[in-house]
Amino acid sequence: MPLVTAILPTYGHHGLTHQAIARLATQSRPPAEIIVVDDGSPVPFVAPPGVRLLRHSENRGFTGAVNSGVNAAQTPLVAVLNNDVTLAPDWLERLHHVISSQAVDFACGKLYRPDGLIDGAFDLLCRGGLAWRAGAGRPDGPLWSTPQPIDFTSFAAVLAKREIVALDESYHSYYEDVEWSLRSAILNKKGYFEPSATGIHTGSATAGAWSYYSTRQLLRNHRRLALQYLLPEFATQYRIARVLLRAHCLNRGHWPDVPREPVSQKPKSDRLAKILQKSETELYRLQFASGPDRFWRVYFQIAGKPV
Repeated sequence: MPLVTAILPTYGHHGLTHQAIARLATQSRPPAEIIVVDDGSPVPFVAPPGVRLLRHSENRGFTGAVNSGVNAAQTPLVAVLNNDVTLAPDWLERLHHVISSQAVDFACGKLYRPDGLIDGAFDLLCRGGLAWRAGAGRPDGPLWSTPQPIDFTSFAAVLAKREIVALDESYHSYYEDVEWSLRSAILNKKGYFEPSATGIHTGSATAGAWSYYSTRQLLRNHRRLALQYLLPEFATQYRIARVLLRAHCLNRGHWPDVPREPVSQKPKSDRLAKILQKSETELYRLQFASGPDRFWRVYFQIAGKPV
């Protein structure tokens, strides 16, 4: 089995990181090395023996922490993990087998919430620039149990070839995995979803679910993604998604100020429209096959069914 480095970004909540380190040691094929990246925590993380520690003097966000870990790793594969994910003991072994047998560049499994509902399988992106973690909030079932090629993955728990993992640090935190997945798909990198590789994801342990910070970052980086890739071709879908996202944030009690900032457009690709069409079509299919969320039902009522 080619060597794997596990990368654990941390900012506070050090107890979770210690638990994650202990669980990695119980994997059927443990990683060759564990790198913890302390992203400027007010109280520095103290690494246990055998764990390599990198410390940022200031907070660079999830993107900076992951990139530091990847740059320090010396193995062909890296497993990027949130510290609030509890992996099944064979998670790493199963995903390594997928990368080898399917000849892909990255792979993810199926994560559950603590209540037993699905946290997410793979990710999907609509033409308006909004992502959906497929299966989120649904009970488990056949829709989320088919191994398949994918373009989009969450970085809560992913195994990838080290050479392809480089997050856009302008995102800081939130939506960085969406941008990375879209960029990777444009570059024709291949992903795979293996539902038998499972874990439990507490979710938002560091920033808090729908906190002011997480809401602001979501709004900021949704716009950043659109300016980099989607505009002007998908301006109509973006405006629909933006209004609905704003309304959703307001319903959660936040209307953060998101100052405008210069964003450089990424190079255009002939593959973009095809990638987005495929992803939105699958998003529509899975939403309506499992009982659509109100948000997505309204989006497709206005934007129209993908064809």
